[in-house]
Amino acid sequence: MKILVAEDEAMSRRMIEAQLAMDGYDVTVASDGEAALEILKGDNPPSIAIIDWMMPGISGLELCETIRKIP
Repeated sequence: MKILVAEDEAMSRRMIEAQLAMDGYDVTVASDGEAALEILKGDNPPSIAIIDWMMPGISGLELCETIRKIP
């Protein structure tokens, strides 16, 4: 299963990514809201997104509101 980790703090992002990868997940990472949005709007997006609340550009809340509108 594919999971997106959207986190602007590098150490937290790496720790979450490493744990999920050890658990067998296919992990994609983004360091800001815009990158996360592009991944989620792309072909074959991840089934699950773990999103930081405060990120540069688009906040986690704004990202959730935006992706909920995508058909």
